[in-house]
Amino acid sequence: MQNIKYRVSRDNVYVGEVAKVDEIFRYSEDRHFYNTKAGQLDLSSWVSYRSMLFVPDEKKLSNDLLYRSPSYPILNVTDDEICLALKEGSIVIKDACNLAPLLEYFGYDKDLTYEDIMTIRKTFFTGRFAKDNCELFGYEEHQPEDWTYYQNGVEITNPKKLKKRIEEEKRLQKKGHRSFGSIPEYVLPQEYFDILDDRGDNTLKNAILWHDKINAFAPHIQEGIVKKLTKF
Repeated sequence: MQNIKYRVSRDNVYVGEVAKVDEIFRYSEDRHFYNTKAGQLDLSSWVSYRSMLFVPDEKKLSNDLLYRSPSYPILNVTDDEICLALKEGSIVIKDACNLAPLLEYFGYDKDLTYEDIMTIRKTFFTGRFAKDNCELFGYEEHQPEDWTYYQNGVEITNPKKLKKRIEEEKRLQKKGHRSFGSIPEYVLPQEYFDILDDRGDNTLKNAILWHDKINAFAPHIQEGIVKKLTKF
């Protein structure tokens, strides 16, 4: 987009990962691999740059909803032949995920403004939204009180020792060491459980530890000069 005075269709809003290409290939296995289905395009290796909220333009290239970015090819949305012809070092959008079911469930109008997109970015991409609302996506969080604990292969039954282990696990849980299991019922696509938080912001600790940006959507220096959208 060139400025913030736009309106886009809720049904066309995607989130994806901006990545530098090493090699693009067609996945030929019969089974799914993470977000890649049989026959789709994937990357053998890549350098992740950032997250992007976008709509595909008339050429099925990315149209960034937060920044004045270049229009990048979108794997499995843009024409396959265009993507397969890209040179090593090109920039693409991978793992594009349509957000329409999520946005409709939370009551967003069919036409969205820049202000709506900013609210969506701040609401769903905190880095923990999916975990905090896991049951929507077919998961439940395992609580330390529900676990069985062992020491040297023997189950801990002593009340004092058991209480100590539970308190230790609660402290780890607060630091982000959380455990989840699937449940049979859900109201939104299960793929959101991984994608929303993977594409969301990083904590200060993880940003330092993994050399990531806290703001997951901030443009990467290798993209060139990418500016925020203006009012005009």
